[in-house]
Amino acid sequence: MAKCSAVVTGASSGVGLAASRALASRGCDLVIAARDAARLSSVAGELSSKFNVRVRAVQADLTREDDVRRLISAAYSEFEDINVVFMSYGNPRCEPCEPLDASWDDLVDAFKMYVASSMLIMGGVASRNRSRATVILTSSFSSRAPMWPTGVSDVIRASLPALAKLVSRRYPEKLRVLVLELGSFRTPGAERLIGRLAEAEGLQAERYWQEKVASLSPLRRLGSEEELEELISWLAFSPDYLTGAVIEFDGASTPCV
Repeated sequence: MAKCSAVVTGASSGVGLAASRALASRGCDLVIAARDAARLSSVAGELSSKFNVRVRAVQADLTREDDVRRLISAAYSEFEDINVVFMSYGNPRCEPCEPLDASWDDLVDAFKMYVASSMLIMGGVASRNRSRATVILTSSFSSRAPMWPTGVSDVIRASLPALAKLVSRRYPEKLRVLVLELGSFRTPGAERLIGRLAEAEGLQAERYWQEKVASLSPLRRLGSEEELEELISWLAFSPDYLTGAVIEFDGASTPCV
């Protein structure tokens, strides 16, 4: 399998780590980014050893412009071209929170993390790449029907499909952008969120997962890491005609509207 090059954000855990594994398994050399430098370094070593690929770790906070620009520079110091960018994000600091109680800084940071960082990275790729790159922006099924605990992120992430369509149409020779709307997966971020919600309602976390999260899907279960990695591996190298599109991977959790 031919080598490829990829950039993954939020790569130290959860969805970003699953994406890193999926791309490394396809032979991609990686630049991975996250806020936790120690954890990121450990992940880089694990990926390199297991998949025999080159992995560079770059500590970066997607709410900081200087960090995002430094990530872009680091990627192009490693690669002449970038084949895949996978954007995985954290959660706004306030969540779970009432959206109208969120602070100005919470709202601005959420916009910077989800939208501004994505646009800055895509702009860097469009201006430097010689070939077309696939960019996958992660979102949630709840961005279609926002829920109060994740209302801040849901409302802001609801703009990602428009961003994907806009960029894919404007830069068809340089970028094909997809939005991956995910259902419920047991990631560290989701564990923290569900733990807080369960505590607020006086429930055990496991009961909350089963009765209020897994039950949203008619399959009555969460998505698995293996399923997620399989999908990411396919999407990254899927046909070019799949562009500017939203892929729902939610076990039919999204309600009919």
